[in-house]
Amino acid sequence: MNTTAWSTTAWSRAARSRAARSSASWRGKMRAVAGYLACAALLLPGLAPEAREWREWCGNPGAPASLGWHFYCDPAGPGVRAARSEPEPEAPASARTGPRALAQIGRMRQELEESRAVAILEPTPENVSAYLYLQQASLQRAATFSDVFRRVVWSTPELDYTLTRPAGALSKQLWSDERRAAQENALANLGERYGLIYLGDADCAGCRVFGPLLRAFALRHGLDVLAVSLTGEALEGWPEAVPDNGRAAELGLLGAPVPAVVLFDTETGQVLPVSFGVVAEDQLAERIHALTALEVGNDF
Repeated sequence: MNTTAWSTTAWSRAARSRAARSSASWRGKMRAVAGYLACAALLLPGLAPEAREWREWCGNPGAPASLGWHFYCDPAGPGVRAARSEPEPEAPASARTGPRALAQIGRMRQELEESRAVAILEPTPENVSAYLYLQQASLQRAATFSDVFRRVVWSTPELDYTLTRPAGALSKQLWSDERRAAQENALANLGERYGLIYLGDADCAGCRVFGPLLRAFALRHGLDVLAVSLTGEALEGWPEAVPDNGRAAELGLLGAPVPAVVLFDTETGQVLPVSFGVVAEDQLAERIHALTALEVGNDF
């Protein structure tokens, strides 16, 4: 036998020997695994409830146990819990209504919070990245909602509040000009139905500031104002003020803060408080316009 033939034969024998040893080793490992699984199958049914809590990692805790090749659902080990979790499939649109939609939103929030908690307690790259993926999905869902929201508003005039109260600079200026004209018109026609009454006190510091301001406002808009002095003395800016003599009680304003401005509706006999305390002229005009010309709920 030459050297080449001998080398080939020796190599073949060595290879067969290694294969036999590998096969024997593999069969031994499989027998060990089979023994382990058999023991696990015998022991698992007798475990106490608290020892079986790890089954909750297997999807729905209320679902019956499904035995796979490993005979149990292996919980994800520390450091990879969030990474192994898979997002639940979204329900069809017809199923995402009412309580089901609320429940789905609740599960999504809980999943995000749990993933965040795991990432904080066990800040491994897998856990942090899993949380960031969930957070990114939530942000994308919110962005999609916001985009669809504004597109619906653009295409549905009755849902566009900016047509009632503009937000843009140009449209807001036009709206302000129209509102100012409406206020001027309401003040010009105020005396046709309403009387303006001012209650003040000669010893009130706010009345000494507000009295002259109200006088200028009344002169600017041609308003007749009945000034009533609770102390019977002349008021700042209103030397012609009349003593109270029970007028405040008749108006239902006995003990009310002063300075006070009210409207008296001659048609219904109602008293409509306009302001208590010191307010600016533009606020007086806005309030009088709202009380006399605007229906409740149509200006907001």
